[in-house]
Amino acid sequence: MKLPPALAASATPRILELLGPPPGRVLELGFAGIHAEPLRLAGFDVVVVEPDPAYLGHATERAGEALATVPETPFDAVVALEGADLHGVDATRTLLVARDGSVTERR
Repeated sequence: MKLPPALAASATPRILELLGPPPGRVLELGFAGIHAEPLRLAGFDVVVVEPDPAYLGHATERAGEALATVPETPFDAVVALEGADLHGVDATRTLLVARDGSVTERR
């Protein structure tokens, strides 16, 4: 289940706070590019993955480029919806956005 865009976007300031200062390579997984531009403006290298074909077009519009599958490269952090399938994601840190828009970190 997707979060409404406004609720997902409300998590961006907390995501930036938890990430700390750039640089860093961040995987945005399953948010259709909602967090990509603010993270890029903050100085992060962001890769957007939207596995849901219904949202891949939105992700491409928002982020400029979006992938349907997770690349087999390491990331400093992944931002994903709580409960997302993170199998195959190589990330040092995991930031999970809950259904209420709150964000927690799992290492």
